[in-house]
Amino acid sequence: MHDTEISLLLAISALERETGLTKDTLRKWEARYGFPVPYRDVNGQRFYSRSDLDRLQKIKRLLDNGARPAKTVPLSIDALTALAAEQCLENAAGEHTELLNQVWGALQAPDAVALKQALSQSLASYGLRTFVLAIMPLLNQMVSNGWVTERIAVHQEHLYSEILRNLLQDALGRLQPIETQPKVILATPPDERHDLGILALQSVLALTGAQCISLGTELPVSELIAAARSHQVQIVAVSFSIAYPSRRIAPFLKQIRQGLPDTIQVWAGGAGLNALRFKPEGIRTFSHLEDAAVALTRGHP
Repeated sequence: MHDTEISLLLAISALERETGLTKDTLRKWEARYGFPVPYRDVNGQRFYSRSDLDRLQKIKRLLDNGARPAKTVPLSIDALTALAAEQCLENAAGEHTELLNQVWGALQAPDAVALKQALSQSLASYGLRTFVLAIMPLLNQMVSNGWVTERIAVHQEHLYSEILRNLLQDALGRLQPIETQPKVILATPPDERHDLGILALQSVLALTGAQCISLGTELPVSELIAAARSHQVQIVAVSFSIAYPSRRIAPFLKQIRQGLPDTIQVWAGGAGLNALRFKPEGIRTFSHLEDAAVALTRGHP
């Protein structure tokens, strides 16, 4: 392989970062399923192609949706796309089916006006709490599956996220905090660009009257600690998406915990936490958004 070809390959560390799959997992799959098979340079270092990355990203999405490695890793890229297509609207059920179909149609058109109208009408009809807890997860899953099946392009996924983000921020701007409720800082770690999770958490906390201070995405731990001290908050809340590398979660949380006094709690949520084997010491984790709201109303012990 020529040097120019090698330069187009990804090192195993880059593949780990882009997919959220650990190096151990990639090596195990290579031995067990025969994929991914890397190119090795003269030093024995592993390198992977862009097609390997594309295939692994699709596998990761399917696994996050409940598929098993033995049923997905050996499949070709076409077979993975077909399998993901079967999952695309499985979560659409009951009274929300019509909304999901409206959003899906507007995305495929694409029709930004119709998309915004469908989402805003749903938010107004059900209210912020129900929309965030019951409807938004279905929408996110549908869009995610659409991306895996290549029936939704990146720009369409971004359109959905941007419209939803603006609607949530507008709704949050109309909520009034209660001075007796805790002050909470919300953020995502460096390289975590997905902010819908932290916006959803902010929504349920703000509905309880919490004084929420959002610092957005990709905030370095040093800045997060400094902000927590400066604003004199009681809680620091961070969110990790499915795409975030699981190996980086515990060290990030540990840094926050060590940098703050015990009087400031550290909360963590998001689908990325599902990959953690052990709960970080001194960190309160939440599997469901509603659990965070309950903890806040009960005095966040």
